[in-house]
Amino acid sequence: MSYKSQSYENTARSVIKNFEKRGMEGWYCADRNAAREKVLELIEEGASVTWGGSVTLEEAGIIDVVKAGPYRAIDRKSAATPEESRKLYGEIVCSDYFLMGTNAFTLDGQLINIDGRGNRVACLITGPQNVIVVVGMNKLVKNVQE
Repeated sequence: MSYKSQSYENTARSVIKNFEKRGMEGWYCADRNAAREKVLELIEEGASVTWGGSVTLEEAGIIDVVKAGPYRAIDRKSAATPEESRKLYGEIVCSDYFLMGTNAFTLDGQLINIDGRGNRVACLITGPQNVIVVVGMNKLVKNVQE
């Protein structure tokens, strides 16, 4: 294991303890493949699953696997009209699982999120039964001000 990998893992373990103090569970995954496997391990077959816009989820292949997997995928981009979009949003906030990235996270276990429309933040705060946030160590900051 490289120095950088070991440093990431040690830092992540510290941040995970701080997440737990805030009522969040956390796992460290060494790479995108491990992250994808962990996410799939957490989602029950047959569950309704949706996601917010996230390059991390796309790059890890999580969205593609969910769409092809034994889940009821709810894709907000499938709406053709504003009426369909509104109906889908109702399904999204009532889904079993909501997957998302985060803009940043702090050493003391805070998530920092800013949304253009607010749908991702709204689902993080209230709505779907389970929220899974997938984030790379590149999003780590010392504090909210940073």
